Amino acid sequence: MKTKFNIRSIFEAIIIILIIADIVLLILITFYDLNPYLTNIIIDFDLAVCVILFFDFIYRMREEKNKWAFIKKNWPDIIAMIPFDFFALRLFRLFRLVRILRLFRLVRIFALFRRDLKYILDFFRETHLDFAVGILIFTIFSGTIVFYILESGINPEVHSLWDSFWFTLTTTVAGSSDINPGTFYGRLIAVPMMLIGITFIGMLTASIASYLVKRSGKEESEKEESEIKELKKLVIDMQSEIQKLTNSNKKDK
Repeated sequence: MKTKFNIRSIFEAIIIILIIADIVLLILITFYDLNPYLTNIIIDFDLAVCVILFFDFIYRMREEKNKWAFIKKNWPDIIAMIPFDFFALRLFRLFRLVRILRLFRLVRIFALFRRDLKYILDFFRETHLDFAVGILIFTIFSGTIVFYILESGINPEVHSLWDSFWFTLTTTVAGSSDINPGTFYGRLIAVPMMLIGITFIGMLTASIASYLVKRSGKEESEKEESEIKELKKLVIDMQSEIQKLTNSNKKDK
């Protein structure tokens, strides 16, 4: 039987990607002072994610028979879909509440992380990407330190570990960076970073496709099993009714 992608599975995968991106961006504006233009873009992106999470929450709640039990179980999801930054900074211009807003951001980051932690753990467990992610994290952080040691004081574009981290991250993930290595050894270590990044992205893409196919197939199998159980129950009920009618006819005779 040919397995097709389930729309709900694809939508959940998109939500996971959006939540991870939103968490990273919220951490970024919480601990770093970015320019107002970039901050506004992040706030608008966060608002869009919150809207998507709201409709997803409504959809999941409608699927449940006990709505109140669903709300009590998933109350952190309500916190995760409240755009505090949009209301405080964009709508009401309450810039004096920035410190309090940072606390709300941390709460939302936790709520967002909890929202899809199970799906993320299931994804890594089923696709066996934990080893690849470990290599990627090790490459980024070790590359940051090594590149800083090699380029610091020589490369005018590298002033801090943050510059080194930005070079390592963009080189590994995107294959290029706006910071250029100034030494031979700096260019040399950029090569394995790009190779590891390309390999990881390829594995990630293949794993996502495989995960969606397996998930869709599992949902279809569960649906078929449920239908088979209902048919068996219907057959048993019909047999019981036939047996009752037969016994009744025998008594009448």
